[in-house]
Amino acid sequence: MPLCVYLCYTPGCNTKVERWMMTPEEGEKERIECPRCGVVMACAWTGIQTPTPNLKDAPSATLKPKT
Repeated sequence: MPLCVYLCYTPGCNTKVERWMMTPEEGEKERIECPRCGVVMACAWTGIQTPTPNLKDAPSATLKPKT
């Protein structure tokens, strides 16, 4: 599930909205109005959620406590 970031480039506004979408294509097609000024925001970035690594699978050398 990708996170899509929308930015408003209206001078003096510069609002950012983040939304989870089912696909990157759906995020790019979505027309979201800026909650502050009402202008349709531009999709600036879509990224894919990566799973959190399981610490059991990490080598023991990387899990040394700080001294």
